[in-house]
Amino acid sequence: MELHELVKKAQAGDALAVDEICLRFTGLVKKYAFQPHICSIAEEAQGQGWLAVVQGIRQYDEQCGVPFAGYIESRVKYAVWNLFKRERRLWQQEGPLDSEQEEGLSILQHLADKADVATEVELQWLSEELMAVIATLPDKQQQVIYKATIEEQRLTKIAMQMGITTQAVFNLRQRGFARLKILCAGMYRDIRQ
Repeated sequence: MELHELVKKAQAGDALAVDEICLRFTGLVKKYAFQPHICSIAEEAQGQGWLAVVQGIRQYDEQCGVPFAGYIESRVKYAVWNLFKRERRLWQQEGPLDSEQEEGLSILQHLADKADVATEVELQWLSEELMAVIATLPDKQQQVIYKATIEEQRLTKIAMQMGITTQAVFNLRQRGFARLKILCAGMYRDIRQ
């Protein structure tokens, strides 16, 4: 059967015509997908090639005057080429591992050297525990402690926001800290011993 007849049938929804067209363009897809410079992504390139063939079947317009075989070859070629360019950009952004390993550096030495995961986890747990304990305080004490310690606002500014005197803010903060000291007394009992 002629190629242009197969294309018309495939565009009409004939699955056998699509299979026949794919069978005829298998060599073309493999030619572009298995080029030496993209052998590491050959399977993905082959997938892009087949996708280009199927999309080309759907979008081909005979009225344009371009032969179907040339149209498909162009689509496959540029689909694989665009994949290669996208992968090349990724490869260029990656650091060269071979040269670093030759110098005696391990990959782990490139991680953040100041990171202490155990301390970070402990601080996160401690802050969650402390926030839970602060939530048990009366509302005004919670507000004053939060604004004075976490937001680091001045007592006079807190007093103006809450509509009370600076001395009242100071007293609320002191009572809140005293209560927190009592509530948090046993948090690290096992470490102190």
